[in-house]
Amino acid sequence: MPRTYTRRFRVRSTDCDAVGHVNHAVYLRYMQEVAIEASTDAGYDSAWYEAHNAGWVIRRSRIDYRNPARHGDELDVTTYVVNLRRARSQRNYEIVRAGDGFPIAQAATDWVFIDLTTGLPTRIPADALERFLPDGPVPGADIIGDAPPPPDEPPSGAFHAARPVYFYEMDEYWHVNNAVYLSYLEQAAIDHGAQLGFDIPHLAKLGGLLVVGQHDIEYVRPARYGDTLDIATWVSEVGPSSLLRHATMRRPGGDLSIRAQTRWVWVDLARRESAPVPALLLKALQARRPADSDRA
Repeated sequence: MPRTYTRRFRVRSTDCDAVGHVNHAVYLRYMQEVAIEASTDAGYDSAWYEAHNAGWVIRRSRIDYRNPARHGDELDVTTYVVNLRRARSQRNYEIVRAGDGFPIAQAATDWVFIDLTTGLPTRIPADALERFLPDGPVPGADIIGDAPPPPDEPPSGAFHAARPVYFYEMDEYWHVNNAVYLSYLEQAAIDHGAQLGFDIPHLAKLGGLLVVGQHDIEYVRPARYGDTLDIATWVSEVGPSSLLRHATMRRPGGDLSIRAQTRWVWVDLARRESAPVPALLLKALQARRPADSDRA
């Protein structure tokens, strides 16, 4: 069995979005915090990383949102390492409501161990396997490795938006924090919808909003304060109650920063639960969906 660690979070009102659910980006902040505490619990605390001039950055995250959490809920976030490679390690997460174990989300992150001076990957400590995986890798738990990566080239009909990077969005490595990109993705999707004639007030008149059901995001190169990102987003699949949206973000000069795909689900505002996408919106999305032949 892998070494597991659980941390309980109480949902604050500021963690929730306009639908009254914990915002999708907040879960990544919970995950990042519990990963740091799990590392400390295994003997790798901040003093250890400082002494070894090393640290971890996220290469890829995948999260499935199963049920919403709301203000006042208490959530148990459990994490464990499922594999260790030369400089990379996948860590899984199970998020449930405290008390009854009601499933909220399941996730995985692919972490890269880096030398803080060079910023390059470096070998994971030899004793990490014994500390985190005394019985070896966890069979069948490689959530990320079994999933194809998001596409990195937008089609010609993709929506583009410029997004400046602000200082308050930086992490301790002076990179845009991994959870902040999810807010970028959300705003780009909202702006694209508005361009199609379906801004937030219009969606509300239709009785609902689109909320995130799943994220798969790959961090290719870090964005930094002062960058202006070119964000491209497009819809590739439209179903009765959800749609699949892709996105890329490029730094000045064209370097790819992230690529992502997100499953969006229509939520009825009155019932606060998923429902079929309104016919008017469904027709507009299907009509404007770029064809595969339009890919650049």
